[in-house]
Amino acid sequence: MQHDGLGAGVFGRRAALGAGLGLATLPLLGSAALAQKRFAGREIVATAFGGSSQTLIQQMVYDRIEAETGAKGTQTPLLSAQAFARMRAEAQAPQIDLFMFSGGQEGPAKAGGLTQPLPAAPNFANVPAALKDPDGHWIAWGLVTEGILYRTDKITTPPTSYRDFFKPEYEGHIAFPHVTNGYGTDFLVMLARAFGGSEENIGPGFEAMKRISGRANIFRSAAEVQTLFASGDIWIMPYDGASAMRSSAQGIPVGYSVPEEGAPFVLLTGCVAKRSRNADIASAVLDAHLDPAVQAAIAAQVGWAPVNTATQLPADVAPFMAPTSKLAEFNRDVINAARPAWTERFSREIATR
Repeated sequence: MQHDGLGAGVFGRRAALGAGLGLATLPLLGSAALAQKRFAGREIVATAFGGSSQTLIQQMVYDRIEAETGAKGTQTPLLSAQAFARMRAEAQAPQIDLFMFSGGQEGPAKAGGLTQPLPAAPNFANVPAALKDPDGHWIAWGLVTEGILYRTDKITTPPTSYRDFFKPEYEGHIAFPHVTNGYGTDFLVMLARAFGGSEENIGPGFEAMKRISGRANIFRSAAEVQTLFASGDIWIMPYDGASAMRSSAQGIPVGYSVPEEGAPFVLLTGCVAKRSRNADIASAVLDAHLDPAVQAAIAAQVGWAPVNTATQLPADVAPFMAPTSKLAEFNRDVINAARPAWTERFSREIATR
């Protein structure tokens, strides 16, 4: 599933704040462990999402791992679907050890016998059970949390529900993504849930969407979010909190609200190729991703919410993130199987209105 905005960064004062959370602020291992350099002479190859996130993670994770353990890390930017294809193609002789996914590929990878359990690491214990594999084959290290974005100068009382899109005073001031954008699909499912349906019973979602689509602006990409809000005509839309944070950093008065129905989300996960000999290094890399200081820096600079419940977010970043206690769980297998039919129905019943 495509979810726009994974590679985008948040610039301005938040970037400066995150940049201050560098390698020097993270505690190194004790002198005895440093002397041993337990992974000296070894190298781990991992996929990455590219952009500013890759640069930040190189500094705060891979440089730290090399300094502490002697293991060199190489990041290879690959989209999740491309990474999964590589994992399958190289199953017998993996050239990549650690795979980072954002499209749910960790489940099929495990089911296909392509992964192996990760050795336990200290920060893993602070990740909620729903965000890691019970058999240890994958663990989340970040979240893209969705919800309701709104112009704070036009809507002074924050929205609390997806049903708020139907308030008469918002008519003509609504935008939502096309279902070919993953956030548009998630909006459809949340509308269905808000009106008695579900991903297994999507009809109420389509009926609800029809009610607002006549005068709504239907868009396709994350790049349009700031433009729509900046116009002043769009007051409210479903999207991700990182986009609200980017808009706010650019001086557009945009807030983020977690609806009472819960926040849809995209998991950012890590898992190790089955025949990789570097699962121990991979575990250390993921543990470093989960360090509270790293989690806070990723949130501040990139807009991805933490999964380590011990993380303390800066006061100007926390309002744009949904906590792990308010996430809306989806059956992504059902959604992915239904997407072609939903896309066709959307084109027929919604996009042409």
